[in-house]
Amino acid sequence: MNIPYIQVPGRGLMNKTAYELRMDYLKTLVADIAPAVASETIELAQIQNNIESYIGTIEIPLGLIGPLLFLEKDLEPEWVHGAVATTEGALVASLNRGAKAISQSGGFRAHIVHQKMLRTPMFTFVNMSEALEFDHWIKANLNNIKVITGKYSNYAELLEISSIVVGKIVHLKFIYSTSDASGQNMTTSCTWNACLWIDQHFQEETNIDILHFVIDGNGASDKKVSFYSMQNGRGTHVISECFLTNEIIEKTLRTNANDMFRSFNHSMAISRLDGMIGYNINVANAVAGIFGSTGQDLASIHESSTAILQMEQTPEGLYLSLTLPNLVVGTVGGGTHLPTASKILELMGCKGAGKSGRFAKLIAGFALSIEISTLAAIVSGQFARAHQKLGRNKPVRWLLRSELDLAFFEQSMPYLEGTIRRLHMETQSHMDNGILMELTSKVSKKVIGFIEADLEMETGKILPVLVKSKALGDEVIDGLHFMASNLNVQLADKLLKYKDFLEYKDCHKKEIEIYEALKSFDYPYTPKYYGAMVDETREIHLFFLERLCESEMSLFNTGNAPEKWTVPLIKKAIEAIHIVHRRFANGENQERVPSIFTLDFTQSIDLYLSFITTNRKDYEYLELDHYFDFMNQVINEWEEFKPKPHGVLTVVHNDFNPRNVAIRKNGDPCIYDWELAVIHLPQRDIFEFLAFTLDKEIGQEQLSEMLNFHYQLVLEFNDPGYSWENYLEDFKLAGKDFLITRVNFYLAGSTLVHYPFMPRVFEHSVQILESVDGLADK
Repeated sequence: MNIPYIQVPGRGLMNKTAYELRMDYLKTLVADIAPAVASETIELAQIQNNIESYIGTIEIPLGLIGPLLFLEKDLEPEWVHGAVATTEGALVASLNRGAKAISQSGGFRAHIVHQKMLRTPMFTFVNMSEALEFDHWIKANLNNIKVITGKYSNYAELLEISSIVVGKIVHLKFIYSTSDASGQNMTTSCTWNACLWIDQHFQEETNIDILHFVIDGNGASDKKVSFYSMQNGRGTHVISECFLTNEIIEKTLRTNANDMFRSFNHSMAISRLDGMIGYNINVANAVAGIFGSTGQDLASIHESSTAILQMEQTPEGLYLSLTLPNLVVGTVGGGTHLPTASKILELMGCKGAGKSGRFAKLIAGFALSIEISTLAAIVSGQFARAHQKLGRNKPVRWLLRSELDLAFFEQSMPYLEGTIRRLHMETQSHMDNGILMELTSKVSKKVIGFIEADLEMETGKILPVLVKSKALGDEVIDGLHFMASNLNVQLADKLLKYKDFLEYKDCHKKEIEIYEALKSFDYPYTPKYYGAMVDETREIHLFFLERLCESEMSLFNTGNAPEKWTVPLIKKAIEAIHIVHRRFANGENQERVPSIFTLDFTQSIDLYLSFITTNRKDYEYLELDHYFDFMNQVINEWEEFKPKPHGVLTVVHNDFNPRNVAIRKNGDPCIYDWELAVIHLPQRDIFEFLAFTLDKEIGQEQLSEMLNFHYQLVLEFNDPGYSWENYLEDFKLAGKDFLITRVNFYLAGSTLVHYPFMPRVFEHSVQILESVDGLADK
């Protein structure tokens, strides 16, 4: 069969015309590929020697790693950072956890044993005697050959030539030091020119013909794993070490030294039986990620990931060392000059000449970090539990972002007034997803979270709309389970055990039900609600709201700014939520929100005791034992005698704080994010709001004013005999519930994703409860 070969236009040429010809050809294969691969940062002139038939670049997400405490000899301890290019979820978090453990235990040290690069040309002769003569001649002319190789590189220095004679074939190992370059290309050039010199001068001096020679007879282990490279060197041989204290192993890694050492020791046998070269847990992830972010030769990842992890247990903890005998890296040459790679090397303090040794040491330190964290996760069960999801066997056709077209909006927005002329979708939301969405996104690939759109109406008005796509309640539990598995394995197990008694149950249904009910009441203190799309078979639960703009609000997302909430504004928020409480009091209208249930944390006390134990350890540096003791005391009291509320229960927001309550420019509150709504005492919302907004040094007089204000409101739907004392007892009951349930979750989550408001809210909650006892007579 004679099929003519297709010639790609511009092949091998690196100019604008050739590039455009290639892109035109590429469009005939994939119509819309050009925008996806086009680069806005790399110029053709920058990559003349890096690539052929250039068409564009590929984006890989970059994750920040560090800080990691680096102890360099004769220098001050230094906090170092880096970046990894990866699409593997949890990798960066795990590496940073290991870096934190190393740093908390005093940091890591590293040492360079040597840096080498090899080329191994192969020479063939008529017989072995000629081969042996050649081997002798090479040894005698080593200095002459060094002079030749030195002419062709500013970095490569020929250290020695070793030889291996196999019958009539001689393999010469040219062993170089290549300074700050990894050296594959420069050693090829140096060795090739040396071979030309050898070919000429050996024959002239000995009258022996070299039948054949090639630049490399596959003896250099170039981009291959070999025992020779491990034992004799190829690339940089670097060793990192650290000592982990028992305290940090338990607190940060959530396991113990005994279990880590036992697992390490017992797993050695199978690695030997399987013929594993070296011994490591997860080095390749760190090496590959840093190679990708710093312009290294990606084909050298596997040989550079050859590693030997060593561990020794002492009464104080664990000593660990990691040896990387073949780390093929450079800080000059290759792709290190490209814009992103250059900046990441600068971030690491490793840009340019004189930095390759430091670069190798930092890679070894970060690789040791991932080794420690991954081993700890495997040993404690975190590794398996972090990847565990609540199983659903039936395949589901999830919502695709591409389905959100004009027809979809028109069909799903029955409460929208007017006609949509045009739809503009934002490619990326500028809004931060909430805590639950952030956690859920780690365990689900569905379209979850906020989607921003602008609707151009027939009138010409632009209507900013927010689409909120809900995760299922079970998926939210998956996300919380992921969080808990990184804190304490037993805690994660208990979270699954008690999931049906938590406010996260059916959260995907509750928020839509609430908005529908509030719409029917013409409730004015939420974002405008335009409708929802629910398809149970496809697990679609999304709704459409007015998109709030911070510039059009007096207060917006002020969870970390309690000073902005004046007494009049707090009272306005209380009045606004009271209208909702009144609508649903005494069971009224609760049939409109069938997914909302009565929350009773006493059904899952064991879970909250685990939270308290875990959080007490994590926050011991804040000296909050008094507050944790208080929570334990509450649980102990309620286990013996479960308190009964005096007042009427109603639907409460249950996440009522300045993160979910804004103030419009006209002074009206705007309340959103109703997904955690439950049936509870109305004081539950008031306590949480005051814990966030009242001054930390609040006196009883101001607290009394606020509570009296709310007391007068709840008298509207309580029995005439509902006294001030009854109200205060219910307020304390609701506050203790908030402390045990929500604050515990916040504290746990804040160890992974920092919530700066959390310690303040925790302390303030206890202080408010202690202050209420003196209000009964006021």
